[in-house]
Order: sequence, then C-alpha cells, then structure tokens
Amino acid sequence: MTTLRASMTHAAASTSASMAQASALSAPLASSSTRAHIAWAPARTFASGLTIDGGVTSAYEAVPESVVLVSDDRKPVIDPESGLDVARKAVYGVVQIRSHQFKVSPDDLILVDKIKGVDINDVVSLPRVLMLGNKDRTVIGRPTVPGAEVLALVEEQVRDGKKIIFKKKRRKNYRRSNGYRAQLTGLRVLEINGIEEA
Repeated sequence: MTTLRASMTHAAASTSASMAQASALSAPLASSSTRAHIAWAPARTFASGLTIDGGVTSAYEAVPESVVLVSDDRKPVIDPESGLDVARKAVYGVVQIRSHQFKVSPDDLILVDKIKGVDINDVVSLPRVLMLGNKDRTVIGRPTVPGAEVLALVEEQVRDGKKIIFKKKRRKNYRRSNGYRAQLTGLRVLEINGIEEA
C-alpha cells in the first residue's frame, strides 16, 4: 500500500513538473506577436506564375478566369447568309476550361461543359492558355502564357447523348436504371493570340 501511494505521488509530481515546463515554453509564444506564434506552422501559399525574365507574378494574375465574355467592339461581323469564315492557321494552343484541357487550332469546334450566362453568337475569351506552338517553336506557360488568349464563338448549346447508369446488387432484388444527358456548349475557335504563324 505504501509503495502504491509513493508511486502515485511520484507520478503526480512528474506530471505537474512537465506541465510547468510546457507552460514556461508556451509563455513566450503567447506574449510575442501573432506572426511568431504561428511561425511553427507551415504557411499556406497559393500558386504564382513565373514570368519569362524569372520574376514572379501574383496568383490571381497567374491563373485567370477560364472563360471571359468579350465586349461587342471585339466581336467579328457575322454574315447571316454565309456565316463566319475562319481562316485555318498552322498554330495551336492548349487551353484550360474549368478542369478540362483542350488542344485547339483556329476553326476547331470543341464541346465543353455548359457555360452559363452566354448566348449563341457571343464571343468569349479563353485566357487560361497553358501552351502555344507553331512550326518553329513552342511556348510553355508557367502555369499560363502571359498575354496569350484564345477567342471562341459560342456556336451551340446542346445536350449530350444519353448515358445509362445501371446499379445492381446481386441476390438482393436491387436494380436501378437511370439516364443522364450532360449539357454542353459548342465553341468555335476564331483566333489564337500570343504567337504568330511560322
């Protein structure tokens, strides 16, 4: 019994001593500035872009919005009879629209997830250009190419073909069949700015 009491007293004394040491260590942190208090935690940083000369741009300039509506003065004139004639060029670009990437050239048609707030015959800018290229050279963005953009015409708002989602659990009399049609926006690439045709 005496041995048990002695060991309990020793354990309590060591616990109080360790708590006193911990409070002594944390006292300077509490009294110092907030920056020193959180210095031990890793700071959360956001991606920034590297410029050509080695400088760093801020994060909101490095990764712009993926789709931007173009003003009326930059829209091409569309002939109601013959439509819009887009000249094909030997240049290409890789653009990111939301979470998808597309390799595009002028006069290409791409189907992307529905873009809200645009109508047919609107012109949109795709400034999130990850790479540009022609016959002679390739420009790789870090993460985007500064000053580059892809102009595209909203050609159609359509629904994709039906996809069947079928679920089954064997021996449980459980079967579910559902259909799903994705809403898509068709974009016709008009021009790629930021690199010249070789």
